Amino acid sequence: MEFTPDSSPAKRSRAQHKPAAAKKPRAARKSPTATAAVVAATPEPTPEDVGGMIATAAYYLAAARNFSPGHELDDWLEAERAVHAKLYG
Repeated sequence: MEFTPDSSPAKRSRAQHKPAAAKKPRAARKSPTATAAVVAATPEPTPEDVGGMIATAAYYLAAARNFSPGHELDDWLEAERAVHAKLYG
């Protein structure tokens, strides 16, 4: 069989291609307000919880200075400031 330019396989033109399938719509991205709603739904700690957090923080402050006496009130007040700043901004 002899190969001639006329015997080459026929090329398909663009008109013969099938149209592309329609794209499916994407799901909407979650909005940042959904995260804010979860944060707002988080219950506020009770006064007992806050007192426990302050006591724990004061303990660690006292431990950091090797429990030297005479600074208990300073430790407690610093712990109160730290806990309230963390919880309430």
